[in-house]
Amino acid sequence: MAENIASYGSTDKPEDTDPAEGEVPKISDKSWGRVKKFISGQSDFPRSVFFIIGTEFCERFSYYGMRAVLVLYLTNILRLSDSRATALYHIFIMLCYFTPMFGAMIADGLLGKYRTILYISLIYMTGNIVMCLTALPPQTTGHPELVGPLVGLILIGFGTGGIKPCVSAFGGDQFAADQTRSLQQFFSVFYFAINAGSVLSTFFTPVFRHDVQCFGQDCYALAFGVPAVLMFIAVCVFFAGRTVYKMVPPEGNVVWVVIKTSVHALYKKVTTKSAEPREHWLDWADDKCDARVLQDIKNLYHVLKMYILLPFFWALFDQQGSRWTLQAEHMDGNLGFYTIKPDQMQVLNPVLIIIMIPLFEAVIYPLLQKMKIPTRPLARMCTGMLFGGLAFILAGLIQLRIEGSEVLLPGDEQASVKFINTSPCQVMVESSLFNGPINPRNDTMHLTKSKGKYDVEISAACQGIPPTPMFQVDLESKEIASVIIYEQDSHLQTIKVSGELKKADKGRALVSIGNFAESLGDIETLNVTLESSTRIFHQLVSPFNVTKFIEVEPHRYTVHYQLLNSSGDVVEYELGNFTAGTGAIYRVLLQEDLDQAVVMGVYVDVEPNSVSMLWQIPQYVIITAGEIMFSITGLEFSYSQAPTSMKSCVQAAWLMTVAVGNLIIVIIAEAEFFSSQAAEFFLFAGLMGVVILLFGIMVYFYTYITPTSHIESPMNDVTHLIAKSEEESLPPDSPIEEIPYDPDKNQGL
Repeated sequence: MAENIASYGSTDKPEDTDPAEGEVPKISDKSWGRVKKFISGQSDFPRSVFFIIGTEFCERFSYYGMRAVLVLYLTNILRLSDSRATALYHIFIMLCYFTPMFGAMIADGLLGKYRTILYISLIYMTGNIVMCLTALPPQTTGHPELVGPLVGLILIGFGTGGIKPCVSAFGGDQFAADQTRSLQQFFSVFYFAINAGSVLSTFFTPVFRHDVQCFGQDCYALAFGVPAVLMFIAVCVFFAGRTVYKMVPPEGNVVWVVIKTSVHALYKKVTTKSAEPREHWLDWADDKCDARVLQDIKNLYHVLKMYILLPFFWALFDQQGSRWTLQAEHMDGNLGFYTIKPDQMQVLNPVLIIIMIPLFEAVIYPLLQKMKIPTRPLARMCTGMLFGGLAFILAGLIQLRIEGSEVLLPGDEQASVKFINTSPCQVMVESSLFNGPINPRNDTMHLTKSKGKYDVEISAACQGIPPTPMFQVDLESKEIASVIIYEQDSHLQTIKVSGELKKADKGRALVSIGNFAESLGDIETLNVTLESSTRIFHQLVSPFNVTKFIEVEPHRYTVHYQLLNSSGDVVEYELGNFTAGTGAIYRVLLQEDLDQAVVMGVYVDVEPNSVSMLWQIPQYVIITAGEIMFSITGLEFSYSQAPTSMKSCVQAAWLMTVAVGNLIIVIIAEAEFFSSQAAEFFLFAGLMGVVILLFGIMVYFYTYITPTSHIESPMNDVTHLIAKSEEESLPPDSPIEEIPYDPDKNQGL
């Protein structure tokens, strides 16, 4: 959750105490006792902060709740392919992280933070309402239009991105200059509100989607409607605090200053030919900018050059909501007492974040220091990247197991066929397709054959039933078919019906129902019911035929059929039970036994998913550990190295790396380099390996600096990256202190 960390440092407050020597103040330091004090009202926060924290909780609930079910909405309701849905999902995420730059510029240079948050939140809320409306009929009746959802996602992207850089900074504005400790506590509570909203919404929104049925299917209208309501509450809560907020007027946008200065310097450098060369290309802007501003921008670019390769980590990390969720659709979430929904697995990340941050800071980092293992920021970031690559290797290995459990579809010039025996006695099939006996209520495996016409003859072991005349089964290219054998008027009959071999997705099972009971053959439409403790499915079945496959929830079902008795009353007959497993494909066929009693035969075309969703836990644990070492450390590094006046630029640049990372996913997903999802996972892991190598080289040659503060008090080396004796030897206006090069030492690590 990159934006959780990116909010830190957006408000500059003077330190009331200097850090003790050897102590490293941590931006990521989270004491949950502060949260307890906040909730109990024991903190000394300004009243206005409570409105801001409430707003952030509701907004994050809205955002993560909508995002949790988005990729399934794109595939299940809008009928997009997995690759197209993945691309659209990440275009939306990219928009969410690209627009914060504009939100910051509007707040700092035009409207101020309060009005920016309020106005853009209204746009945000409108987008949520549009998404809710697009999940209503006729959008959900099989003929969806993409325009409505695109409008909703664009509005939400501009909304959440526009307020992202403003809310935490506006909260920081509420504190006085002598409330440094309270400000630090505020960021802890602010961080907790983000994660609390994320955890709750990521768990409950899939429940709203799946466990509530509306319009005959999953209730995406409710899944999008609840986030819309939460966003409405967020706007109301924020507006309610308007009388107690401390308003800081806009003071000009630093990001815009950096852009204008850089463009001007480049223009002067390209167009000026006769002037003397400058030591640094930014020096060409000395006619427009103060020397100190130029030095700050130079120091900023010194940090930002390390951002070049950072998007590749986000290209892996943000696939939790797309590719990893689609992977979970092909896994088994049944725990016995509860069935995990594919989109619920994402809740692991915020839960693990809350658990692992204190663990890293209290145990792992001190242990690494005692073992004298490099713990400088860039070294930690390298380790975080490594964890991201390892997580995708695990995801690829799991995907190989999933793909290995799936039935291969017939290729070009091939077809797949199976025989099903619904007659009351054993039959013998003689054909080049299959040659051998089939017991009653039994079937063959799916057989892959070349397309063409095949002669078939079938005889029965029961007396009085003659063999079938020779007939032909015509198989077309890539066809999947079942030949069902049944008895009618003491003769064997056959029917070829279309089948399915591609595993059911969406965490469902597929079921087709057929009526091959001769005693029920005169009923034009037989009403057959599948009933579980939570679902009822009705199907009208024609005699000696099958229905289309329908999607059902993985559950244990009781099968009934209904008849009218002589007095005209409906009588229900129970046939038995069967359990539908996740991803499986079944044919439930009514037939007769030797005593002419109607019985049920359950034929499995595709076995249920056999790989448990719990196997995804290790990859979530590893990538969350990578996030902590990469994201939190990256912000600590950035804010310690960037000039005080350029903190907002660092935040904008950090969020842009997330946007570019999602662009990388879009490019690879749309290119569809591989037909195998496992191969794509390994591709991302391999790319991360190359990135780690290149980043390691950049780290080796990077020199840590202590930027100038341009204020009377000296700038603290907040991460103690430079020795104290070296820092004290600096002239007062010295902008950069380089660590003396030691050929036996890795400078960056």
